This record gives sequence, structure tokens and C-alpha cells, in this order.
Amino acid sequence: MKTTPQPIYVAEGVYQLPTGPRRIASHVYLVRSGPGWVLVDAGWPGAEQPIMAAAEGLFGRGTRPAAIVLTHIHPDHSGAAPALARRWGVPVYVHPAEMPQAPGKMLAEYANPLDRRVLRPLQKLLPAGAMPVSDMTDVVRPLDPAAGVPGLPGWRCVPTPGHTPGHIALLREADGVLLTGDAVLTTDLNSVSGLLDTPPRVSSPPWIATWDRPAAEASIALLAELQPRVLASGHGHAMFGPTVPQQLAELSAPDAGQDAAQEDVQRAHPVEYTQVAATRQGGPEVLEVVSRRLRAPRRGEVRIRVEACSVSAVDVQAREGLSTYPPEFPFVPGYAVVGVVDAAGPGVTAYPAGDRVVAMMEKGGYAEYVFVRTHPMMRVPADLDAGEVVAVALNYLVAHQALSRVARIRRGQKILVTGAAGGIGTAIVQLGQLLELKIYGVDSAAKHPWLAAHGVVPLDAQDEDVVDAVRRLEPDGVDAVLDGVGGGKWVDRGLAVLRRGGVLVEYANPGSPAATLRLLRRAVGRSLVPRGKRIRLYGTTSWRLDRRPLMGAWATLYGLLESRRISPVIAGTFPMAEAGRAHALLEGGGVVGNLVLLAPGFRSGPAEGPGLPSRRQQD
Repeated sequence: MKTTPQPIYVAEGVYQLPTGPRRIASHVYLVRSGPGWVLVDAGWPGAEQPIMAAAEGLFGRGTRPAAIVLTHIHPDHSGAAPALARRWGVPVYVHPAEMPQAPGKMLAEYANPLDRRVLRPLQKLLPAGAMPVSDMTDVVRPLDPAAGVPGLPGWRCVPTPGHTPGHIALLREADGVLLTGDAVLTTDLNSVSGLLDTPPRVSSPPWIATWDRPAAEASIALLAELQPRVLASGHGHAMFGPTVPQQLAELSAPDAGQDAAQEDVQRAHPVEYTQVAATRQGGPEVLEVVSRRLRAPRRGEVRIRVEACSVSAVDVQAREGLSTYPPEFPFVPGYAVVGVVDAAGPGVTAYPAGDRVVAMMEKGGYAEYVFVRTHPMMRVPADLDAGEVVAVALNYLVAHQALSRVARIRRGQKILVTGAAGGIGTAIVQLGQLLELKIYGVDSAAKHPWLAAHGVVPLDAQDEDVVDAVRRLEPDGVDAVLDGVGGGKWVDRGLAVLRRGGVLVEYANPGSPAATLRLLRRAVGRSLVPRGKRIRLYGTTSWRLDRRPLMGAWATLYGLLESRRISPVIAGTFPMAEAGRAHALLEGGGVVGNLVLLAPGFRSGPAEGPGLPSRRQQD
């Protein structure tokens, strides 16, 4: 027979109530304050009835709290909060850094190891809605840590970031009662023996569910300094007396091998940083500046302070949900970044702090800081312009690989390029000039002067007779067609103007998984025809199979940039906060060349000093 959990006396006016299955029970606290009371944490989803029953048993029938205060937003501590808040008509208070998690969606920036390794992959495999979302945006409010605890005069709010970005503990200074949430526990969830019924002991938070371990360890040290006399945590029995500060001090003592430099880096950097996120699918207006809590780099990661980020058609299409792999919203666009490594995680020796690097992010680049673990990264000289570096990282890479690796173009051959005055198109033109290619460029009439000035035969994208025009100029056909427009529009046209044995290279985003499959089927069918016209696809994500072509291309391209044999066309630079304006301009179709976003405090140009970014203000 299932029994209803009963509240357990912890200290004067403080009662602990376990919720959820015994082995993974999460504690909530009902705290009296004068004639009223406050609920601290809300347990697992479905814990509403036991919590209300305990409250009525303690404080009277029909009672309701002055507020619900959450130490952090995790399902086992906030699960019942939305339903209880709506039923009681009271607000839910969290630290401001927890607010981004209030909609209940998994944010990549706040993901812990359990999220990354288990829950996010599982979410992708399960049908939509199989993992319910607990949205509390209508009832949640940010608390001011300096103003105390809502509804609990005499209690102090102690920020303890690490387990989550905005974790807090609550201290009643009059008698040393400390409610720690998951900042520290009184049961060891990091070992098999700890999961058994062992005596209470002050222990670390569960590392597998902890967002930033170095910050969490720093928070343990902070709590040790408080010298509490009663410790009541989110998991495990409450502890009392002199063993509490003693065990806290032991837990907070640094390991012999702890990296002091890592701790110094964490303390020296701002707590908050900004990103530009697409909050939902839609137009440029869905791009919003959001604040995030900065964390230390994890094992194998480097943290890069961003100088500049590319703006690409891929970013725009992902924002609109038009992608082979549509993103989960909210998400942060940004394919390639340049910046300086400001911290390296354990195990990283190749890129020490101070190295100026370029990184292929695929997404996440519209931010002041990014974290790189496995994605391609390379050192770049300090004297290279930041805007040109990111243009080369993405658009010149695509141009180089489309020409040399996919089409295998030889000196003096003839090519047709669609979107010829865009970011990738202008890169193809410059690289094609080095190969003395005959280039036909398809783009809008307004861009023809630039094409003609750079030796390209311009063709109007709106002209239905483009195929006839190319056939008149090249009766035998061109050697390759490089299609940057995508959407299937140029497949038949491109094949029509190719010579026998020529190749159509599709490097543009097809727009959807279905469109990608259709294009693949056509490419496979064409490959079966001996000496026939071929269709080949290229995407930058091919580095996941073999990163050597990408790294080799980068080495070649940055050599060409240093010698000024290529000179990326930068149509405009924008402060990162104005990413929406850059997207609108790119969608307008009038851009010749590349657009670049600049992180706060930077402007396009070379870094100042070896490996050090410019600190000049943006123009």
C-alpha cells in the first residue's frame, strides 16, 4: 500500500518532505515565517498532492504559501512548481540566471553531461511530445539575491552557481540553518556505495547532472565559509552539529592536483555574456540578444572569446526552419568564428590561452564566448583582419572545396557559377582568377558591374534564356556548374549547359530532408551513366568523416590571405546585437560579398599584439 510522505522536523519552523521514488527522492522544504510560510523547491512532477497535504497538516486547511522559491530548475526540484503556483495563485522565484530555463526546453548552453549524453540524444529518437515540457514562464519571477528571500525575512540568499547557472542556497543566519538544494548533498550520488543506505555525509552535487564543475566546487568552498550548524539538502537526511562545518571544510579542500590557473581564469572573467538567439522560427525579428552565465571549459574544451562571426545563408535558412537538419528552437546561429582562446579545459595542450584561432562552429557563433571540443580549429596570425578571417573560414572554404576537391577543376577550364556575387560566389571568382578560369556568373542585374569588373561574363538570374545564352557562348558546354542558389531550381538548367563528362556541384542548402534525398537520388542515378554529366554534393559537415581536407584547405587559404593573393569582399560589418539587420540585408538579395558580425568591444581589423584581440570600440 502506497503511503503518503510525512513532513520531517528539521529546525524551528523548517520541515522536510521527500518526493518521488525512495532511491531518487528529492526533498522540498516548508518554511514558516510569522503567520505565513514559503515552499522551497517543489519536487518531482506529480508531487502536488503530497505537498498540499503536508502543508495543510502543518499550517491548516486551505493554506497557501507567500511564494515558491526554487534553489534551481531541474525536474526533481521544480517539477510540481508550475501546477502548484497556478493552483495557489502565487509566484515562483528563481535566480535571474535560471530564467532562460523556465520554458522547460533543453538549452545547449546550459546542458550538463546527463543532458548531452542521454537526454538530448533520447529526445531526438522519441516522437514529438514523448518527453513532456514543464513550462513555468507564466508564473516565474526573478529574485534579487541582494534583497533577501521573498517571504522569508531573516533568511539570506546565497548564490551557489555550478550545479546550474543560477543555483542558490538559503541561510537563516540566526541559527545557522542552511538549505543547500543540490549545491551540496548529505548523500553521495557520485558512487554506488553512496546510493545505498549509508550514514549522512556532506557530499558533492551529482557531477553527471552538474553544468559547471569548477564553479560548483567554488560554491562548496563558499558554503564552507558560512559555518552552518544545520544542513538540509535536496537529497539525503538533514545533518546537525559540529560535523556539518567540519565535513564541509573537508569537502571544499582543494585536491592536490587541482589546477590553480583554471580557478584564476574562472574568477577573472565576467559572470554573464551575451548571445543572439533565434527564439522561434520566423523572420529576422526573432533574433534576440540573450544573457547567459559563463562557465569554465570542460575536459577537452577550449573557450574562445569571439572577435567576429560569419553571417551566411545557412544561418538565415536555419532560422526559417529550412534545413536538412532543422534546429531545435531556441538556437544560436553562427557558422564560423575567429577569436582568442581565453581558457582551456583539462587535457587540452594544443591551444593554450592567448592563441588566436578560427573555428568551424556550424551553430552557436553569434556569441561573445564559444566552446569548442571536436569542431575544426586552427591558429591564425594576429595581423589578419577578423572579418576576412571568418569569410575565408566558411565561404572561401566552400569555394575551394567545390573547385578543387569536388569539381576537380583544372587551369583554364570554363565554369558557370550561380549566386556569383554572393559570399561564396565572390570567393569562387577570386580563386578562379588564380586558375585562369573562364567564368560565367549568374546573379541579379544590379551586381553585374562587380562581376564584369572582375572578369566574369555576367548573366541575369531573372532571364529565362540563361541556358540559351550559355549555349550560344559555349556550344560544347562548360566544364562545371557550381550552384549556390539551391532549391532544385538549377539542377536541370545546370545539366543542360554542361559538356559531356562535366559536373554540377551542389553546395547550397537543399532546404529540407526530403529535398536532400531527391537530390541524392538524382546524383546516384547520374553516376551510373558512363562519361555522363554528373551531380556531386558538397557540405562543410563532411569534416565529420575526414577533417584533413578542411584543415588542408584552411592552411592553403590563409596562406593566400596572408600574401594578399585573395582579398575577401566585405559588404558590411554589424555589431552582434544587430544580427537581425544583417539577416534582413542578406535576405534582400542586394549584398555583394560577405557580411560579418562583430562581438561587443571589437571592430574589424587585425588583432592588437600577438594573439590579443582589439579592444577598440566599434565604429
